[in-house]
Amino acid sequence: MTDLLTPAGAGSALTPPPRWRLTPGIEVLGPVQGSGLRDPAYLVRRGDGQMLQLSELLHLVLSCIDPSRDADAVAAAVTAAYGRTLTVEGLEHLVSQKLQPLGLVTDAPEGDDDGQLTPKANPLLALTIKGTLLPPSVTRPLARGLQVLYWPPAVLLSVVAMIGLNVLVVQAADFWLAVTQLFTTPTLALAMYGLLTLSAVIHELGHAAACRYGGAQPGAIGVGLYIIFPAFYTDVTDSYRLGRGGRIRTDLGGLYFNVFCVLALGLAYLGTGHGVFLLTWVILQVQMLQQLIPVVRFDGYYVLSDLAGVPDLFARVGPVLRTLRPGVPADPRVTELRPGARRMVVTWVVLVVPTLMLGLVWLIWRLPEFVSRGGDGIRLHRQIFDAAWAQRDVAMMGLSTLSMLLILLPLLGVAVLLWRALAALGRWVQHRSTRPGVESWEAPAGGARHLTPPEIAVPSAADFTDALMLPARRPAPGHGWRRAVYTGTGHVLNPGRSQAELHREALERRLRTPIEGSRRVVVMSRKGGVGKTTISLALGSTFAMLRGDRVVAVDANPDAGNLAHRAALPMGRTITDVLRDLDRITTYAELRSYTSQAEESRLEVLASDDDPRIGMALDRTDYHRLIDLLDHYYNLILLDTGTGILDSANQGLLSEADQVVLVLRQGIDGGRAAALTLDWMDEHGFAHLVANAVVVINGLRDDVGAPADPMRRHFEKRCDRVITVPWDPALETGGRTDMSSLRRQTRDSMIQVAAAVADNFREMGTTR
Repeated sequence: MTDLLTPAGAGSALTPPPRWRLTPGIEVLGPVQGSGLRDPAYLVRRGDGQMLQLSELLHLVLSCIDPSRDADAVAAAVTAAYGRTLTVEGLEHLVSQKLQPLGLVTDAPEGDDDGQLTPKANPLLALTIKGTLLPPSVTRPLARGLQVLYWPPAVLLSVVAMIGLNVLVVQAADFWLAVTQLFTTPTLALAMYGLLTLSAVIHELGHAAACRYGGAQPGAIGVGLYIIFPAFYTDVTDSYRLGRGGRIRTDLGGLYFNVFCVLALGLAYLGTGHGVFLLTWVILQVQMLQQLIPVVRFDGYYVLSDLAGVPDLFARVGPVLRTLRPGVPADPRVTELRPGARRMVVTWVVLVVPTLMLGLVWLIWRLPEFVSRGGDGIRLHRQIFDAAWAQRDVAMMGLSTLSMLLILLPLLGVAVLLWRALAALGRWVQHRSTRPGVESWEAPAGGARHLTPPEIAVPSAADFTDALMLPARRPAPGHGWRRAVYTGTGHVLNPGRSQAELHREALERRLRTPIEGSRRVVVMSRKGGVGKTTISLALGSTFAMLRGDRVVAVDANPDAGNLAHRAALPMGRTITDVLRDLDRITTYAELRSYTSQAEESRLEVLASDDDPRIGMALDRTDYHRLIDLLDHYYNLILLDTGTGILDSANQGLLSEADQVVLVLRQGIDGGRAAALTLDWMDEHGFAHLVANAVVVINGLRDDVGAPADPMRRHFEKRCDRVITVPWDPALETGGRTDMSSLRRQTRDSMIQVAAAVADNFREMGTTR
């Protein structure tokens, strides 16, 4: 490969490429002051404000590029300044591979810069979801007026005054009285929030004023989410042009301006004795100490970064960790550091990385509790808000609203943090999995090597698949905080679906298992009052809503069941009418006139006769004729039976059944009756139905004396699956029941029941 640089005096004759020019707004700022790198580094600022650090060679190339110069002239100018010859080929490589990707150089005609991409830095643990509070047009005049406070005698006087005043406040303070005042008047917290927010804005003005005092220009002051908490920020990127002292002054400028806040709060407390000033005075100084912690991007982090002369410590984490691995050569991003800077960076990485990893693991471990407590807090403050609304207490309403907002923001911050971490992990995995491989060719035994290229597929219409024509998209979350993040960010951030959603989708895929022909499922119980009819209705509705085939529920209760009344307004026709007109029903449309249909789920229901004498007249032969008819028009037939198993009709239904759903109540008597039912079925030739049965423990309540776990373990040994359905008041009314009226836990449990029933479809599908 041709060297980019050759000793001075060597030449090169190449056809020059097009002439280049700097992209609009580029500023070459010169060498970095106090850099921790072994070799000189130079700063460049793009038109969008992004600061970039370049090597000496790239800085010279950028400085020499001009539209009036061709490639030969630029290469000659760089050669003269650098002392080594840069060939035109080498210049073209540096421009195309280094400077153009950074958005610093373009070969497009002047005025045609729309396609120029300018990648932005995305540092680890940076602010997200940012918004501007004060634009540069406001920040800069304020900073220019406040920079006088950095006159050294003023700084010394302010710090001494704070120390002296702190001594006086501690001597005069009654902290317990202040806490009592806060508890007896909760709305004082609103005043504390206001004072702390004001001190945070003053903190940012301190950074801006320090930046301006050093000779740089501050940018906007804004607010965003940092890790999981809201935080203010000031754009002081221009301070990188300052020396080490000016940068450190800028880093500490916010804490210095907080000194004035501490003085004002201390004087206010001494003058009034009001506890809100004392508590705010304490909290503010705790926050000032917190800002000095260099673990994350607080002020202390930037102080350490400027002391080491390394702009972004987090960017060195990966190289340092790779270098610390035994037997692995040192990463160039570590060896390029000066010895002192290298020791500081390595020590910081060794201390900080385990701390952050433990914090992330703890956060993930505690995430369910964090979300749960956040929800409890929001509900509590919602109740307080409602009470304050009734009394027209404006202060309390404001406090409750602010409290709910302060709870929601950390929840949003957690979502963003985890999303960024997972996205980074995904990019790393993708990078590892898409490394280019080396294809090897095997020589046939005993002969010369023959290379046969892979078979080339002939393009066809089969190529036009969704994967080809549509971009792959991550499924959007359906509900919860993930959905809120997805919609709140305009579909930019997609945290993905939760484990609960993924689990539900897996259940629904099982529930939609195709049926070969038709499938007969008998829902039965030995005792009355266990909720068999409601389970039949809910199970049938779940299948009807989530499957695409025809589902019918038959009220086969010989004692005048009420399944049709629970689902919809009955049509007035019953099983008896169907049997009477059996020979005349030859199409689905004709049969449909005998069934009712639930409005919400579209489940069809065939009612039993309200006259128990007629119902008792139906025997197993009648039900056989009925089911044989339904087999022609429905894929899934649910049969809601009576409570007895010795009745001829019920035994006939068992003979027709492909599966059984056994419903029982929590308790000793319910468990015993259900177990006796299974015993009878084992003894009378229905053992195959017992082995594949789905047992539903219905109406599960925590306040019932008999625990459900022993029952579950007993039936799990005998049957295919045991599902518990929680108690739900909507199922206890005895009237019309829609799935939307059920609690989410009840609907989810019914999906589990349906999925358990559908698991047997593929194993025992029948065609009639």
